[in-house]
Amino acid sequence: MENEDIIRALKDGNVPPEGTFEISVGRDSEILEFQNILENIKQGKGSAKFVEGKFGTGKSFLLKMIEENALENNFVVSKITITRDVPFNKFEEVYRKIVSTLKCKTGVSLQHIIERWINELKIAAMDETEDPLQQNHIVMDNIHMDLQSARNYSNSFVTAIESYYEASVNGDDEIANYAQAWLRCDDNIPFTVKRQFGVKGGVSKENVFDFLKALSAFISSIGYNGLVILIDEIEFIIMLANKNIRSTALDYVRYLYDECNLGNFEKTLFVMAGTDEFFENPEKGVPSYPALHQRIKDAIESEYKDFRKPIMKLEGFTNEDLDTLTRKILVLYSSVYGNEITDKFDDSLIVSIIDFYKEKSILTGSVQPRDYVRGVVSALDIVQQNPDKFDSGEKIIDLFDNLEWDNFDDELEIFE
Repeated sequence: MENEDIIRALKDGNVPPEGTFEISVGRDSEILEFQNILENIKQGKGSAKFVEGKFGTGKSFLLKMIEENALENNFVVSKITITRDVPFNKFEEVYRKIVSTLKCKTGVSLQHIIERWINELKIAAMDETEDPLQQNHIVMDNIHMDLQSARNYSNSFVTAIESYYEASVNGDDEIANYAQAWLRCDDNIPFTVKRQFGVKGGVSKENVFDFLKALSAFISSIGYNGLVILIDEIEFIIMLANKNIRSTALDYVRYLYDECNLGNFEKTLFVMAGTDEFFENPEKGVPSYPALHQRIKDAIESEYKDFRKPIMKLEGFTNEDLDTLTRKILVLYSSVYGNEITDKFDDSLIVSIIDFYKEKSILTGSVQPRDYVRGVVSALDIVQQNPDKFDSGEKIIDLFDNLEWDNFDDELEIFE
């Protein structure tokens, strides 16, 4: 990704699509813990982890770092955001979103993953024999063997993949495309067509977790180290209409957590990120559902950090973190626009900017990364476009008096 694109994403308050490790600061312990978890996932374990933080503390940024790390280490990753269109109480919709956002190091989509796997089987078969008929038998045998673990959870899921291959070999592109569409949870497939590739119905609330386990088992059986599912903005559960619907959603969260701990999601990591309101609201959040709350709440209240507990809490940045972050932004900015502007941001100006944010911070005395980054990049852009107007650090620091400071309490009104 171009550095200019990263700068634009930071200014917009967004997570860059790539390159998060280049500008990451203050999250070494969190990343180390997730690296350890991924190592355990490779060995066949399942895990569910929660990330808690106020607005702007970098939850989405951390999820992106986990994604980049997982992809680099041969995991398949899906990252979804809970919204009105993807409500957690309708997990079949969550599953559809998971399937539609799958990616691996070499490409995007479940179709890419399936085709890459089949092509590898074809190449292996060609090494064994030059007879096309024998090659096809070898590929079919290996497909059947690789799909055995997934068949334990959903025979339909496996049948659709096998039918896709058979239709492709026979030149029946229509059935092959329908089989792929069914695996993507397309509802607009006629019953008569489904019957042609050996399936009935589709994903529903009754079978959705079987499909998810089948997907996970399939991915783990074809050479990947496992499946990583990143779920952002899980606090949307608080906005669901009534207590019964929220309880359904929270019970699904509890189910995922339990199934991972019981070993029923092998080689699978779920990371669910949300605001502190989700984890602490006694009426609508996790505390309102004891079956979940008792499992993931802190067993011991302590001033010391414990990154291995179920909920990983993100804090605002320290002065040292902000100093390091600022210097990384300046290096990135100078690579695009040169040193003439960034040289004006000397040590004393950096200290003044940090002090300004510390003084103005509205969140428990700590500075939130997103607000800080947006402010620094915005100031750099203004100075870069109006260099003759900012010939001193004092004039530059004056820019920050005009920043719009988000009111955290106002943002929380959406949950009331």
